Amino acid sequence: GPPMLQLDARLALAEDLLGRCETLYDIGSNHGFLAVHMLRTGRCRRAVLCDISADALSRARGLVARAGLADRAAFAVTDGFAGLDPQPGDAAAILGMGGRTIAAILREGLPCPVVLQANVEIACARRRVEQAGMHIAREGVARAAGRLYVVMRAEPGPAAPMSEAELRLGPVLLRDKPAGTREYLRWRQRVAARALEGARLGTDAEKLRRAEAEFACIEAALRRLEEEEA
Repeated sequence: GPPMLQLDARLALAEDLLGRCETLYDIGSNHGFLAVHMLRTGRCRRAVLCDISADALSRARGLVARAGLADRAAFAVTDGFAGLDPQPGDAAAILGMGGRTIAAILREGLPCPVVLQANVEIACARRRVEQAGMHIAREGVARAAGRLYVVMRAEPGPAAPMSEAELRLGPVLLRDKPAGTREYLRWRQRVAARALEGARLGTDAEKLRRAEAEFACIEAALRRLEEEEA
């Protein structure tokens, strides 16, 4: 077959958090790299690649065929999990979307783990995990193409409700501080500082209040991190 694909740090972290499963449901599979890599390494027995765009799916289908894996893969043009039936031994991935889109896809809890990565509005994704009766078991930070990404693994079964800081910054990042946490919080701090500066120049009181809350939350988390390390 074609040479082994190298996953970037973001997809490699997603693969690590997915672990082994029977069937991988890759929602919004894009080019299909993750599914092909997991099929090749035996991390999943089967993969169902799903995308709302038939066009995107045809690219993934080409990659799967060239890798000689067509007999272990299925393709579905579908909106989220519509028409799919994941089982407890399976796993799902929803990567590279906005947090609101992820929340809309995860309308109800899954009977299997789901690995999530939101490009923006990550708190929306975390809130939906909680509402769906699932909990965030693991989180990690990856740097790919000069950007920092948080990837999380949600599992069936509720946990204690997340605090505002946990929703914003990640319950596992704040608790376990995996590699990259400080770098991630510093980056969030810079983004929040810029947003606060912009809000102070504007006339929208609600926007200012939100920007202040975000900045204060990140500042407090960084302070705690530095006190623990001191």
